[in-house]
Order: sequence, then C-alpha cells, then structure tokens
Amino acid sequence: MPIAPGTRLGSYVVEEFVGQGAMGVVYRAYHAQLERTAAVKVLQGLGGDVDSTARFRREAQAIARMRHPNVLNVFDFGEFEGTPYMIVEYVEGGSLSPRVKNGPLDRDAAIAFLRGIGDALDYAHKLGIVHRDVKPANVLLGPDDNPILADFGLAKLMESSSIKSLTGVTTGTPAYMAPEQVTGSHVGPAADRYSLAVMAYEMLTGTLPFEEGGVMEVLYAQVHKEPAPPSMLDHKLPRKVDAVIMRGMSKEPAARWERCHDFVAALENALNPPPAAAERTVAFAPPAPQAPKPSSIPRPKRPAADMTAVMAADEAAGSIRGPDPALPFPVVTWKGTVVPGHS
Repeated sequence: MPIAPGTRLGSYVVEEFVGQGAMGVVYRAYHAQLERTAAVKVLQGLGGDVDSTARFRREAQAIARMRHPNVLNVFDFGEFEGTPYMIVEYVEGGSLSPRVKNGPLDRDAAIAFLRGIGDALDYAHKLGIVHRDVKPANVLLGPDDNPILADFGLAKLMESSSIKSLTGVTTGTPAYMAPEQVTGSHVGPAADRYSLAVMAYEMLTGTLPFEEGGVMEVLYAQVHKEPAPPSMLDHKLPRKVDAVIMRGMSKEPAARWERCHDFVAALENALNPPPAAAERTVAFAPPAPQAPKPSSIPRPKRPAADMTAVMAADEAAGSIRGPDPALPFPVVTWKGTVVPGHS
C-alpha cells in the first residue's frame, strides 16, 4: 500500500516516493534528531501472519548486524499497517545497472566493481548469509563509485513467503540465477559466486551469457547449456579470461571458485598478466692487458749517479702526466633473463 509523505515510521518521517522494484516500494525518509536521510523499503507480499512476521524479524536482525563498506547499512525495521519495512542507508548514486547496459566496461572499472561486490559476498558468507539475488540492479554506487550491495536476505524472505515467480521456481533473476536455484536444489554461497561470474561476463562483453528467448529459455540454458566464451564476443579479451569465468559459471557448485576474492584475483591476472622477468643488457670487458714480463736479456749497468738522475726524471714526469689512459677494449653485449638471487 502507498505511504503518504509525512507519515512517521518510528523516528523517521517519510518525505517522498523514490521507486518500485520486484520486492517492494522505496521511499525517502528523514531522521530529524540525527539529521540523517534514509531509504524506507516497504516489502510487499510477505503477508501479516505470525510466521511471516517472525521470519522477517530474524532476517532483518541478521542483516542489521552486518558492517562492511560494500554492504548497505540497515538502521531499523518494523511494520506499517501489517506490512514490514526496513529503513536503510540512502545512496544517491543510483544502481550499477545502467552502466552495465551501456556496453562493456573499462577493464579496471569492472575489476574495481567486482572486487567490492566480491568482498561484500565473502564477508556475508562467513556470517552464514547468502544473498540469492546478486545482480547489477542490487548494486548501488556510493561516493567515488564505491559499489554497495543491497537487499541481502530479501530473496530468501520472498522465497519463504507465498509469493513465487510466475514460472514457479525459486525467487531470483533468471539471467543471473545459478543452476541449483533454477532446479530448486540447495542454495549456498556458491550460487552467489555463480551470479558474480555472470556479472563479470556481462561487464566485459556487454552481453549476458544467456538472454535469447523468454524466461523459460533462459532458465533452461542456465541448467543445460554452456555460454559462448567471452573472447569470442570480444577478441581483445585474453583467452585466459574464458577459463576463469567458465569455472565461475560451472554447473556444479563444488567446481566453482571457493571464494569471490579468488575469482576476482584470477580474473584480474588474466586481464592484466604480470610482466615477464626483467631483461638486462650487460657489458663485459676483457681482462686488462698484462704488464710485459721483464726481459731476460741482460742490460749494461749504469753508474749509480746516472741511475739516480733517471729515477728523479721519471718521478717528475709522472707527476706531470698523471696515470696512463686506459687502453680501449671491445664491449661484448649479452641480453638475457636475470633470475633473482643469481647475478
């Protein structure tokens, strides 16, 4: 149901309608004492029965305990005329979705987004929380384009409620859903990692792995088909990217990357391989010429007075000339790989 501006929800006053998504309606609200603007997400379709209310409170409490720079903060939650709502951090930058829909992203920007989202997911998974609906529309852009993952736990709430998708499968977005979500199997952290790999595919190629046909065709492809390698869609992408993303989108959850961090690190290395071992040019000089050996031919002896004069003259000449200039020598150039620790 719509909430009129001026309605008080706890300590917050609703100011205006912001938008509507698959899981609810969003309003902007203001906390006068804290001088803080927040967003109110009214969750539709959960029902007002005791079980639904208790389930909502448990999920809201778990989400509200999360503290991470890439996770949307939850400030409060409650019910308005039997409909549950959450009061969350207000982010003005909009979602990542329009950026992705405009074509492939810059590689560095894609890695930065994926790293932030992946860090948020790894953090949540350590707490035993699975998102279940990772997609660009659920990524908000904060200051300096910092990605902030929103709607943790809401997919699970919707799945447990009487609201199902039109196809009768578990709640989620078909284009980003893991195969086990489609088949109704156990959904764990690996499903979020699959969705992150789909996002990486879309960011780098400008297209989704499966988007031909309707919803049922996409769901069938998620379970039974393999996507085209990313390098076939963009020939500038290294083929190593194919292996990284295809592992992330493996049909078997156990075959995927164990952590989002590992996936993003491997993808970054595939996109920007580390430079090869440094090559140096080294100049070698031949050994200095040896002084000639004394001649074995006997020389006539000079009188002592003559020898003294010669030594004095030589000493005086040396102080004027200085040392003899070095003899020129050829330079041999060698170009090779220098292995650290072996000079």
